[in-house]
Amino acid sequence: MITIIRNPDIADKLVFDMKEDGKRVGGITAKLSPDGDVVITGLESEKELYYDGLCRSVLAYANVRGINRAIFDIDDERQLYRLKGFGFITDYSRVLENITEFFSRDCGGQNT
Repeated sequence: MITIIRNPDIADKLVFDMKEDGKRVGGITAKLSPDGDVVITGLESEKELYYDGLCRSVLAYANVRGINRAIFDIDDERQLYRLKGFGFITDYSRVLENITEFFSRDCGGQNT
């Protein structure tokens, strides 16, 4: 289960925590840019497979609010490798240009 935690004093920052059986097992942080993008700034979990759910949660949250572009401001090479594998980014870009289109793909990353 993913719990969304918003700091009410910081309007442009999102903090999402993932909990399993009540224990925190991962998290993701993001901010809203002045250009109207969501910028993912932090990602952590011992289970790399959780990166997919954490990123999808932030993207869904953004998409519902009319934000259609995501920037992955992540430097960790292992995380970038996994994000590429999940189809969020490519070798050439850390920007997901169209969140709506991303969600129209099947889980294998291909258009249906």
